[in-house]
Amino acid sequence: MRKVYALAILGLLFLLSFSESYGQTTIDAEFRPRSEFRQGFNQPLADGTKPAFFALQRSRLNFNYKGGIVSARLVLQDARIFGETDTKQPTTATSGSMGVYEAWTELLLFSGTSFKIGRQGVQFEDGRLFSLSPWSNTGNSHDLAQFKYFAPGLGVQFGYAYNNQKANNADTSYYSVSKMYKQLAFLHLTKTLANGLDLSLLGVDEGYMKSKIDLDLYHRYTTGGTLQLKNDKMPLGFLLTGYYQFGKSAPTVDLVAYLMALKACYSFTDHIGGLVGVDYYSGSGSTLSATKTNTFNKLPYGVNHSFNGYMEYWATLPKGGLVNYFAGVNLKLNKKICSDITYYAFNLAKGMKVGTLDIQKNIGSELDIALNYKFSAETSIQFAWCAYMMTDGAKMLKFKSTAVDTEFPRYAYLMLTIKPQLYKTPVVAESK
Repeated sequence: MRKVYALAILGLLFLLSFSESYGQTTIDAEFRPRSEFRQGFNQPLADGTKPAFFALQRSRLNFNYKGGIVSARLVLQDARIFGETDTKQPTTATSGSMGVYEAWTELLLFSGTSFKIGRQGVQFEDGRLFSLSPWSNTGNSHDLAQFKYFAPGLGVQFGYAYNNQKANNADTSYYSVSKMYKQLAFLHLTKTLANGLDLSLLGVDEGYMKSKIDLDLYHRYTTGGTLQLKNDKMPLGFLLTGYYQFGKSAPTVDLVAYLMALKACYSFTDHIGGLVGVDYYSGSGSTLSATKTNTFNKLPYGVNHSFNGYMEYWATLPKGGLVNYFAGVNLKLNKKICSDITYYAFNLAKGMKVGTLDIQKNIGSELDIALNYKFSAETSIQFAWCAYMMTDGAKMLKFKSTAVDTEFPRYAYLMLTIKPQLYKTPVVAESK
């Protein structure tokens, strides 16, 4: 903890001492408490089980510097549940997660080309594969290096990471951090085809160690892209997504899978908009060999909250895959208040069995209602209420039985976000 505070003070002194002469420094913060009511979030509750109510908070302190050829960012983050630690904070307390969320520097090599290294967030398109995960209390970031090139209508990003849990004299240690790769490489290309029409392509190579005995890597490859139409002068917009996966999903399991998704939006007026779409995640048939899988692997660096419902019932995809049909309406009541109402209908992409029993392909539906109020440029509040309509198919997947009596699944939260700017380099008048 003391090291984190010392790092913050040193970073602040460094930025303030050089910023007036060489570049622009800003310091801002984020305070985001959220209270949640869970009565069947992610998993139905059996009858008689008490719902959960708790509050959590993410606090961030952001230091940003932008000079002629150098940019840098340091983000300190504390993420915790209310009551998780003794409020007197004894030195032995280990709960919570006070640490560094981002710490990177970017060097401009020549016009349009830069090199960025350090702990950094990665976001591509709608965050389906790589996201900053703003909903998460901790967010997503990676320790990696990136070469970046940007020109009008064209962008190229190549990133590479190689992880270790400690400094070793030989590469003989098993890397065991949960849901993290040993090696990662990605190539992301974006191209503007027409005004408001953009094509992006992404290739990802993830390497994982096979076992504590065999330290060789097995690889999971994901490749594909998106075609997006977004033009403020047109009422219609869409996002078409397609990805293909191959390689290994486990050391002895061959992977061949795909994802197809379409989301279309239409603005009827300045105050009312609608959306419809479908997500199709391929699945494995019940007769497929145990050494093969056709179930799409959702990368753990994407965002769950934005896809397949706020209640995250299928954040981990069923073995049979998932087909998600959804439709909704967006309401802009005034400049400060807006609301989103979305309905999802879920089905298995492939038939599944529990023992000898077939699982019903209809695995339920969900209704999400969100209300957003913007107090000011720095402060906003969001309230959401969600409900899941269970079916026998959903019960079979969650409980392996249809005989379990459950509470009606509901979920609600209230989230306050405050982002004050604490400091910005003063504008120095030029001497005449």
